[in-house]
Amino acid sequence: MTRSTPDRPGHPRPRRSGRSLRLRLTALAALAITVTVALTTAVLVFTLVSAVRSNVTTTLSSYADSLARSAGTSGWPQPLPAAPGDASVWAQVVDSSGRVIAATANVAGQPALYTLPAGTTTPRPAPSSPGRGDERIVAQRYVIGTTPAVVYVGGSTQLLGILTSDVQGHLLYALPLVLLAAVGISWLLIGRTLRPVERMRAEAAEITGSDLHRRIPEPASDDEIGRLARTLNTMLDRLDASATRQRRFVADASHELRTPLAAIRTSMEVGLAHPDKAPWPELAERTVNETTRLQRLVEALLLHARSDDDTLITRREPVDLAALARTAIGAAPARVPVDLRTGDHAPVLGDPDQLTRLIRNLLDNADRYAEHRVEVTVTTDGPATAVLTVADDGPGIPPADRARVFDRFVRLQASRTRHPGDATGTGLGLSIAKDIATAHGGTITVGPAIPDAGDAAQGQGARFTVRLPAHPQPADFGPDVR
Repeated sequence: MTRSTPDRPGHPRPRRSGRSLRLRLTALAALAITVTVALTTAVLVFTLVSAVRSNVTTTLSSYADSLARSAGTSGWPQPLPAAPGDASVWAQVVDSSGRVIAATANVAGQPALYTLPAGTTTPRPAPSSPGRGDERIVAQRYVIGTTPAVVYVGGSTQLLGILTSDVQGHLLYALPLVLLAAVGISWLLIGRTLRPVERMRAEAAEITGSDLHRRIPEPASDDEIGRLARTLNTMLDRLDASATRQRRFVADASHELRTPLAAIRTSMEVGLAHPDKAPWPELAERTVNETTRLQRLVEALLLHARSDDDTLITRREPVDLAALARTAIGAAPARVPVDLRTGDHAPVLGDPDQLTRLIRNLLDNADRYAEHRVEVTVTTDGPATAVLTVADDGPGIPPADRARVFDRFVRLQASRTRHPGDATGTGLGLSIAKDIATAHGGTITVGPAIPDAGDAAQGQGARFTVRLPAHPQPADFGPDVR
């Protein structure tokens, strides 16, 4: 007895083998062509048969009218004149008592073959006549002189049967050939259409995580397949960029983590090598400082990892950017005085914890390089934008470095010399600030602290400007955060 085993983690259920897309599209095309041809043929045959029947009825009615016109004052001619061009057509003139008063030669001497009940126009076989087989009958009432009579005209439907049989016979041979030709052409055209897809599949199958620079061949056409290829290449661009950022992040993080770990290990090794002579308080202080730096670095790296996963912002609520700046300035120890200039309110919609982190990172950076003071300004630029600026009077940032200053682990030590005894930064504060601003739909830029200083940034200080979308301020903004 065989028991089915459930799927185990890491062992996905094998996919069922299915028919190729080309075969399925060909089958659908064949089905669509079959239905279309069948419906078209049915309509064509029905139209043709209806036209032939209508033509026969019209011909018989015209013949009956000509017979009525041939009847003069002396009565109906004996025998009735034959139908022109068709000797099989017969005619009988029957009075109201059911007696045949005139007939064509081919039915002469026969009793009435059909009757026409009152109030109808459809003739019926007479009780005394077995009928004449498959034929088309037309019955019309006339009054010649004062004598009413009914003219019955009949014709064989053999021509209609021959036509129907001939059409059906031709269709019996032609339809399969048409369908086979349609299926073959569909198979070739679908194969040609899907050829770029197969090339895309083959190229995608060879792309691995180590060669994400490769791209899928894009067809020249601007159809669904061309747009699919461009979409896949755009996705590969994003994956390649993400993988590049991840490799650079891992390399930079490994390099940055190695420095404090090496310092801690060196201090411990010195103490263990000379336990009786080692300056243990100094070694302990150095170890604590490096451990604190290592902790800050790990926290910053974790925050960066969250920003890469698009989970940096965990909540959004209306907050006052001016109140957040006031709180951040009051909570953070500063080496130089910090001046705050704000208006009434600068409401934004965002995560208050992350926005506070953004402000503190900018304050830490400004405090590290400022000479005498730091100036923080919170204003609004119209009803749609809140603006936060943090300026210092330090050495400034050269124009060539203003873009890369927001990259990870970038320290502009050549142009932004630290003051002696300052704590070493992680090189992640400004990068995190940019991630937070971007996650809130805003921007962050840097320029000289003195307006209109142009490129003479050295000695002009640095001004970081954050622009965030403003949030419509409710009537009761809530208590001010201090």
